[in-house]
Amino acid sequence: MVRRIKIKKIISLIKSERFGFWGTLLLVFLLLTFKGSIGEGQPTLFSNVIERYIEETSATIIGHVPPPIQLAEISTFAAGSGGLGQGGPETSITPLPINENSFLAHNPVSTDYIDINSSQRSEIVEYTVQIGDLLSFIASDYGISISSIIWANKLRDADSISPGQVLKIPPVSGVIHLVAKNDTIASIAKKYGADSAKIIEFNTLPQSGELQIGDEIVVPDGIVKSIYVATSGSSTSSTNRSFSYLPNLGDYFMIPTSGYNWGRIHGRNGVDIANSCGTPIYAAADGSVAVSDGVGYNGGFGKFIKLVHANGTETLYAHATKLLIGQSEFAQRGQMIALMGSTGRSTGCHLHFEVHGARNPLAK
Repeated sequence: MVRRIKIKKIISLIKSERFGFWGTLLLVFLLLTFKGSIGEGQPTLFSNVIERYIEETSATIIGHVPPPIQLAEISTFAAGSGGLGQGGPETSITPLPINENSFLAHNPVSTDYIDINSSQRSEIVEYTVQIGDLLSFIASDYGISISSIIWANKLRDADSISPGQVLKIPPVSGVIHLVAKNDTIASIAKKYGADSAKIIEFNTLPQSGELQIGDEIVVPDGIVKSIYVATSGSSTSSTNRSFSYLPNLGDYFMIPTSGYNWGRIHGRNGVDIANSCGTPIYAAADGSVAVSDGVGYNGGFGKFIKLVHANGTETLYAHATKLLIGQSEFAQRGQMIALMGSTGRSTGCHLHFEVHGARNPLAK
């Protein structure tokens, strides 16, 4: 009886907070020492104390084993954190996984949207006129004169454009000339008041000036003298600098969504961001909704929104799966206006974001 009382008192001491980790470690050491010095089959007060302590502690631990569901949750967490305790690196948790096919979304939205990868474009591109477009605005974005677009497309004047119309956009201010029989570099230069050397250099022609009938060549700074065109507000720049010449408005535009930013400019100063379908899209700045079109292919844009901002710039949000704001409404900066999708000409869920009249904050 006395022995049992002593055992209980010692166990109480061991389990007290004052005993702590180091006390337990000391007991283990003493147990190993005594075990080597006492013969087997000869229980002692000390061995009985340790035995009872181990039994009670084991019962307590078993009583607190998490149920299978909790264990599964713990296992899942460990797997998601790079394998805790396995030496694996920690990884962040992505709330919206990016679809695999979203990484294909850097393709141009339509055949009208040819990638511009160099500092100076040398090819003729095509642009499909959108609702609310002005020729002066298009010319400004591409860094060429209004006259150049009028001449290239044989337009009557700057007001002779309409939505859906496909325009040829020269790479520089000047004239696009279709080579005919008996044409020479000298005769073309004389016709448009241009420099022969510039025509050869820009079109990478042989120094001999050999031309192929039916080819289109660009005549930098050329002028169609027989057609008078008002040039008010037109650009006098002779080169297109891939929209880099546009004003940088700093923080005026916020980033309109989250995801992988391809950073490559294509189309009319557009950049793609890829993420899961349904990812929120926000207004980059305060603006009026000039277009909110949730029906049709729309030249490759699919469901899209165009905002007009107080400073004269525009932003366009294409390929949405759902539009959350209507035409003629007002959007505040940061307001959710659409959900990301893959409508129109698209190979994966992404936002095609264009800025007209200023630099695109997504461009790298």
